[in-house]
Amino acid sequence: MAEQSAYCSTFNPDASENVAYNNPLFPLYVRYGILSAYPNYSAISHWHDDLEFILIKKGRMTYNVNGTLIDLAEHTGILVNSRQLHYGFSAEHQECEFLCILFSPEIFHGNPWFYEHLIEPITENTACPCLYLSGHGWQKTILEHLDALYRFFQEAPDQPPAQPDAYFDLFGCLTAILKILYQNLPAQQPASAAESQELAALKAMISYIEEHFSGHLTLQDIANAGACCKSKCSLLFRKYLRDTPISYLTKLRLRNSITALLGSDACITDIALEYGFGGASYYCETFRKYYGISPLQYKKKFAQDSPM
Repeated sequence: MAEQSAYCSTFNPDASENVAYNNPLFPLYVRYGILSAYPNYSAISHWHDDLEFILIKKGRMTYNVNGTLIDLAEHTGILVNSRQLHYGFSAEHQECEFLCILFSPEIFHGNPWFYEHLIEPITENTACPCLYLSGHGWQKTILEHLDALYRFFQEAPDQPPAQPDAYFDLFGCLTAILKILYQNLPAQQPASAAESQELAALKAMISYIEEHFSGHLTLQDIANAGACCKSKCSLLFRKYLRDTPISYLTKLRLRNSITALLGSDACITDIALEYGFGGASYYCETFRKYYGISPLQYKKKFAQDSPM
């Protein structure tokens, strides 16, 4: 859930998310989010190099990490480790307010010895694709550091801190979090070869969908991208994303179309064709099926809810 807004993201060639940092020159993303800002109260499954932290401020949500569902209640959180498939959602369409904080481990890459011996034991720890933060003990301390990071950006989330020397304090929070993780994460274990191969195939298929979503895609096309048969393709999407390949494709098309719907004056027919739908009527029918209202009603509602 690392999107700069709830409606659009940019992606790298491997379909990993290109995180839009608060300050493009400092790899830290800090936002206060609400789940209702995401269509259908759900982000779309994605991954990135950055470590991701979520801290629930009000309400609750479910996080899917590599197919495992974690329920997050108020004042708890989660760490999603580097390059893990994940997304947050509410199946009941209940509101949730949360902090979303990401930072790139590359910030510590200047010293190869430090990175290899102190950072990679965290980011490459296959025993810990994610970590539930219960709000007690050392986990509570991490959540407190996340709150402190947010306070630096609370007044102007799209601007760097007013005083450049505040970055010393930001850096201090980041290193404190990493030290706690280094000291407390479970011991590294050999990765499951089968799971690694499955996730690699799934990411290849997602990457293919991201690149070709506007064209005519079949289940066979998607399966070919993962070098597997159609049944294996469907199994992997169900296992890790709890979705079907075609449903994932449809949701991605809808999600991407919202950028044009809200950010331009393009007509519905043009949007439908640009984002892979056969025409306006099918686009509107599909939009209503997933979001409960028509595209124009959605645009009107967004305009009413947005601050002037």
